[in-house]
Amino acid sequence: METLIYVVLDALITGTILYLAGHLTAVKIAFKEAVICVLLSSLLGFIPVIGWLVSIIAYFILLKRYTGAPIWPNIILMVLVSKLLSVIIIAMLGGFN
Repeated sequence: METLIYVVLDALITGTILYLAGHLTAVKIAFKEAVICVLLSSLLGFIPVIGWLVSIIAYFILLKRYTGAPIWPNIILMVLVSKLLSVIIIAMLGGFN
């Protein structure tokens, strides 16, 4: 049950950051679609051994499908900006001791 709560919270938080990154990189993605991409990718990550790879591939395929943007450079830039935003937010919240 804890894992399910963690996955849902992670999807909401990361989906919000991905949505913001989409606006910063001019890649249009709706909040609901961003959360769906993150949630499905997170769930696929639970597959033993190959889950991490399937998760990454699914993440980019879903982003491509929902945004219609090219993988290079738009979607890759959006993902990098979302990760950078995550690091900045965690640092501001005191996550790095």
